[in-house]
Amino acid sequence: MENKAELKQKIDNWFKQNEDEFINDLSKLIAINSVEGPAEEGMPYGKESRAVLEAAKIMMEKNGCVVETFEDIVISSDFGNSEPLVGVLAHLDIVAAGEGWDTDPFTLTEKDGKLFGRGVMDNKGPSVAAMYAMYCARELFPNLTHGYRIILGSGEETGCTDVKQYLKKNQAPPNVFTPDAQFPIVNVEKGRFYFPFEAQWEESKALPRVVSISGGKTANVVPNLSEAVVEGLELSEVEAFCAEYSKKTGATLSAKKESEKIFIKSVNAQTALLAMLAAMPFAQCKGFEYICALNQIFPHGDYNGDAIGLKMSDEVSGELTLNFGVVNYEPTKISGNFDSRTPQCADAVDILGISTAKLVGAGFTVGTTDLVKSHVTGGDTPFVQTLSRIYEQYTGEPGECLAIGGSTYVHGIPGGVVFGCAMPGSENNVHGPNEYIDKEQLFMCAKMFAQVIIEMCI
Repeated sequence: MENKAELKQKIDNWFKQNEDEFINDLSKLIAINSVEGPAEEGMPYGKESRAVLEAAKIMMEKNGCVVETFEDIVISSDFGNSEPLVGVLAHLDIVAAGEGWDTDPFTLTEKDGKLFGRGVMDNKGPSVAAMYAMYCARELFPNLTHGYRIILGSGEETGCTDVKQYLKKNQAPPNVFTPDAQFPIVNVEKGRFYFPFEAQWEESKALPRVVSISGGKTANVVPNLSEAVVEGLELSEVEAFCAEYSKKTGATLSAKKESEKIFIKSVNAQTALLAMLAAMPFAQCKGFEYICALNQIFPHGDYNGDAIGLKMSDEVSGELTLNFGVVNYEPTKISGNFDSRTPQCADAVDILGISTAKLVGAGFTVGTTDLVKSHVTGGDTPFVQTLSRIYEQYTGEPGECLAIGGSTYVHGIPGGVVFGCAMPGSENNVHGPNEYIDKEQLFMCAKMFAQVIIEMCI
């Protein structure tokens, strides 16, 4: 094989010749609203999720690929003269477009060097990049020694059950990456567990009291707004507490009176609201005791689980993080849920037992939860070193290894890492309105993928 600079130039030339076809195929996939829908026969994740797989299958077959469909949830294609040595896992499903777009989310739109559309970054753009990387490698080196496999799923956004089912019956290549997070290389994905809990009691009508609390819908998302309703206090008294705890916590707490009740809002800080409520002069009752207990277990600013007894860290994957994402309070019951992302050292610790003991000791009952252990691939493997070198060649930046709290398709696959497609410091508005990817960046990703295939499989 020619030197790396000559290979890079060949790849550059190939993509210049095929840019229009690349963009055209991407636009066809963006046009499909592939959010998971109701299951139907032959469509486990709904019509649109099945349609996007079929569209990608037709594209690859048009380019000479043999494509296999697995249980109507995954498609795959192999290239090469032997078993795949390298594989890429990407997904074609999306989250709902939502409101606030400046363009049609299902029309690929180019503006100021950026491509806009739902899924253009997560993960349809990277999927097309992986497809075209395969076409490029096949055309430039039709007789590669080792094989390459592309695997495209349709259920990543709702739990990765598609690829989990696929891998029960199909072995992943020994070197796998997914372009579904960020560059340079993510070789560590933290573990995760979420923990639902609740308590019930007889209603007390003694005043002053908390009537309700509501905050968050999902354990792993920081609530942007939490609210409480209280009665039996003067508005001026509540406003004074809001001012005090806004200053103490950095949150924005406010109050207004309607009829005989006072409505309190906390912006971006559910734990700040609980801290304030626990300090207010409410009548002693079982419900107020539980509010105070939650404030002790999830104090404001404790993002590492110190109060609940989970604080830990290691050099490979960093600190444990904890998000108290859901709380709902009524006069006779309270429920909540928190999400924790755990470092590798937590795999050897009974973190579920620690959490259970703390919550049960405060009078709560706990629900069942799944514990996902961390995923770690050594940074010194030949595959990771190849990815690092190619990233440095194309960007001029260090090809460092990173740890993230999120989980991707490669979590649990030996040798699996994340390689792209978000550049360090980029926003891309993933899962939000006006999702985009820099056009030049997307093509650079595809070129890097092609070089990875060629160098590993030659």
